[in-house]
Amino acid sequence: MEGRASEAVRGVQRQACIGGSAGSVEGMECISISHKTAKSVDRQKCYISKEKTAGFLKKMINLNKVEQCVLLSTCNRTEIYVQGEENCFSELENMMAEDAESDVTWLRSIVRRYQGRMAVQHLFRVTCGMESMVIGEDEILGQVRDAYTYSKEAGYTGYELNTIFQAALMCAKRVKTETMVSKTSVSVATLAANEAFRFPASHKTVLLIGSSGQMGGIILKDLLSKEDIRVIATVRSHNGGYRSGSLRVENVDYQKRYDYLEEADVVISATSSPHYTLTAQHVRKAMKRTKERLFLDISMPPDIDEDIAGIEGCRLVTLDNIRKLAEENNRLKQHALMDAEQILDEEIEKICKVLTFHRFTEENSDWKEKYAGCTADKLVYLLRDGLSAEAFEEVLGVLGK
Repeated sequence: MEGRASEAVRGVQRQACIGGSAGSVEGMECISISHKTAKSVDRQKCYISKEKTAGFLKKMINLNKVEQCVLLSTCNRTEIYVQGEENCFSELENMMAEDAESDVTWLRSIVRRYQGRMAVQHLFRVTCGMESMVIGEDEILGQVRDAYTYSKEAGYTGYELNTIFQAALMCAKRVKTETMVSKTSVSVATLAANEAFRFPASHKTVLLIGSSGQMGGIILKDLLSKEDIRVIATVRSHNGGYRSGSLRVENVDYQKRYDYLEEADVVISATSSPHYTLTAQHVRKAMKRTKERLFLDISMPPDIDEDIAGIEGCRLVTLDNIRKLAEENNRLKQHALMDAEQILDEEIEKICKVLTFHRFTEENSDWKEKYAGCTADKLVYLLRDGLSAEAFEEVLGVLGK
């Protein structure tokens, strides 16, 4: 009996030697390209559209070292999360560089790598909005949920990634409820609307391209919160339009967007279009008179031709400019971030324990039988001999309670 119990204890010891809770997530890895490492032009090259997601995931799961995978690609970040054999960073980077039609050396200059517990922590921080350009923004939670759900339904996740992603989503809800990180939250969409509000005109006309999308919908509601703003919202012929009964919203066909540039003071583009919604050549032809106009591009890839900034009277604000606008919001939320960090530590510790125990039971399927009839004093002595002094002290602390 003592011999069989000793064998089970050695399984616990192996987990402890790997590095405590970190050993339970040792197979998780992540590569990340985000607003913290790359400018929007570089993020654009690495962006993976919804249309390409299925093929990209299929190629990834076919890599020898990858057993599970999730792809997250937004306007501010492209990240790959995998579970499998250790150190598959090179394979993932080569695959992403190939998709971006770029040299892998260039990609490695803007990529960050996370492994084991650090990968779990990074996912939790991303999901909670703590790694966002605008700290505490709400959109990322839905984007992570959608990315995970897509992979799960496609059969590309298993126990480990399912457990970790579900825990990250639950943690984000707790952070949102218990801290000020997401209270009075500011997002890229609201910052764009605020730029429109500051435009120097007593009564403004805003041409909103992409009003039916998630980001465009948020912007539209923000714009309508001000009485001095009239909105011209483009819609695709098959999408209908915004219906609120408001006389300040006029739905127009997307194909006629240039026809309404002349009367617009502010133009906002928020689509997921693979091509430009506005080009400098067509804008020049459409505008009959010179006046101050603000163009806001919050899309990835970019919607608005950057040469529009060179047209007299036109100012272009892009995602890189929005990043600067977010800095004050982020500074004010530093105290709330400390509260959120404490919640993250608690939740990550819990999930690492769950995964540690799962791995132990997988490797020792007959562990209950091994301990059957083993007296408490024998078990304590076995733990004493098999664990480090620090780990054994923690065990005694638990038993003492």
